[in-house]
Amino acid sequence: MRRYAILALGVAVCLMGAALMAFGEGLLRENHAGIATVIGIIGIGLIASSSKGVPKKQNNQPEVC
Repeated sequence: MRRYAILALGVAVCLMGAALMAFGEGLLRENHAGIATVIGIIGIGLIASSSKGVPKKQNNQPEVC
C-alpha cells in the first residue's frame, strides 16, 4: 500500500514539474526551467524508488576492505 502512495506522489511531482516547465514563466518569471527540471528529477526518483525495494545481500561472505 505504501508503494502506491509513493508512486502517486512521484507522478504528482512529475506533473507539477511539467506544468512549471510549460507555464512557469508567468509564476517564476524567466528563470523557471531549472526549478522545473529539478522537480521533475525528484519525481522520477520517487517513481523509481516506489517500484523497487532495498536489495538484500546475496552471499554471507564478509566484505574485504
